[in-house]
Amino acid sequence: MDQWRDVFFWVTVFHLSALSIWEMLGHYAFFRIPHLRQFDDNAPKQWPSVSIIFSAKDEQREIELAARSMLQVEYPNLQITAVNDRSTDQTGEILDRLASEDKRLKVVHVDTLPDGWLGKNNALHQAAIAAQTDYLLFTDADVSFDAECVKRAISYVEHHRVDHLAMFPRVPMPSLMLNAFVVFFFKTFVLYYQAWRVSNSKSNAFIGIGAFNLVRNSVFRDVDGFERIRMEVVDDLLLGKLIKQSGFRQHALIAREDISVPWYRSVPEMVVGLDKNTYAGVNYNPFIWAAMLLSMALAFLWPFVAVFLFTGTLQILFAVICLVLVASTGWMALRMEITPLVAFCIPFIVGIFLFTIARAGIIFYIRGGIKWRDTLYTKEQLRNGRL
Repeated sequence: MDQWRDVFFWVTVFHLSALSIWEMLGHYAFFRIPHLRQFDDNAPKQWPSVSIIFSAKDEQREIELAARSMLQVEYPNLQITAVNDRSTDQTGEILDRLASEDKRLKVVHVDTLPDGWLGKNNALHQAAIAAQTDYLLFTDADVSFDAECVKRAISYVEHHRVDHLAMFPRVPMPSLMLNAFVVFFFKTFVLYYQAWRVSNSKSNAFIGIGAFNLVRNSVFRDVDGFERIRMEVVDDLLLGKLIKQSGFRQHALIAREDISVPWYRSVPEMVVGLDKNTYAGVNYNPFIWAAMLLSMALAFLWPFVAVFLFTGTLQILFAVICLVLVASTGWMALRMEITPLVAFCIPFIVGIFLFTIARAGIIFYIRGGIKWRDTLYTKEQLRNGRL
């Protein structure tokens, strides 16, 4: 019995060491990703043309606010294409009204979905292939822009000769629990995709962000754009992968002052909303899905349970692990201009995130695929359409 206790002790010591390194890497990664507003003085002699492209399906709640924020963008050579993707609410009518007020806005109405395409990917594809501008800026229908955002981004890519720029937005959330999720998700995402390394041409790291993917039109056409990722749920990431693996220059920046996207209004909405992404993120592979659930449960949830199950040295070790997680999350929250009180929600948000991942995998097999905006895409379609 003592022998097993010794083994468990050293396993816990390793857990503490590995977790501490992980958390330190998270802060290192955050420090290494530059902020857009660090680069304000590099305006090009001539502004290249830009098309902002987004699709909307049943987005009447947010669409007018987001579209108006795009229309107030101050840029000398700007086009905006909104694709109304088979909406059944007032989205199309709202967009048409806004287009009648501002000639820079063009509305494309998509009524049917071709075989072998996801709805959003097809909508963005239709707008992109028609665009003749120098740059394409892919974004989402609920994103709000600062008036100078596009100027800053174009100044950066022109000065640094970047082919693809992805930018992290501010994600305002209405509750402490949801803000805790933003902090946990951001840190995990940045580390998993090694966002600080994407600018290194020798690195395999790649990135794409749905709120802001700015791509040279010539590069988009060279990599065949959405043609090659027509059935990819995480289209933003996979577009970034195509660009990086094709040898083009890719950078990532933080732009919380310039881009804002309201993610979810409640925890139940978040759980349902992440259905389509979480299982796609593990390539629809049940073994990777199970491994992710187990590893995250052991790394981030088990310490908060174990601290009440053990006594003596082991209890102290688990208490230290919990303290590291809470302190690190609080510090990260401060750096993201979020209240550090979210740190105390970490065990709960990890539990909710694990439930979300588990639920997404189970529902995928029950439904036989992914249901996205009232359209069911079968697992055969999704797997056959993988990049």
